[in-house]
Amino acid sequence: MKKFLFRFEKIKKLREIERDLSLNAFSRSLKKFMDKENEYKFVLKKVLNARNELNFALESGFSVYDINVLLNNLYILEELLRAKRDELYSAYLKAKEDKSDFLLKDMKKKIMEKIKEHHLRLYLKEYFKEDQTNIDEISSNISELKRKLK
Repeated sequence: MKKFLFRFEKIKKLREIERDLSLNAFSRSLKKFMDKENEYKFVLKKVLNARNELNFALESGFSVYDINVLLNNLYILEELLRAKRDELYSAYLKAKEDKSDFLLKDMKKKIMEKIKEHHLRLYLKEYFKEDQTNIDEISSNISELKRKLK
């Protein structure tokens, strides 16, 4: 009997490559999301510190000029925080999309693996059936030879 060949091997390999590429894309987008999250947290801390400085200045009776400087600084930081929030949300959406793509490609790869396993089981079943037929035939021939020799 000829050796086992999976006729969809090229498709299976393609599914594996697609899955690996998708996993890499998901990994990159997840890292970008985490980087954006850290940037957001850093700016958030700056905003909170700026608010505390402004509150301290208001409570301590700083000059109008100093309070204006602190207000402008806070305004700039809050605008930066909004921009970082938007970047974080975009990175989140990209990571979510890449995760969905990866899960789909992973499922397709697993389906091809199951198909290959099924084909291999069928091949082995046929192989063992043929092997048993050969054993039965040899056994029959040996029995016939023994009978003739008597």
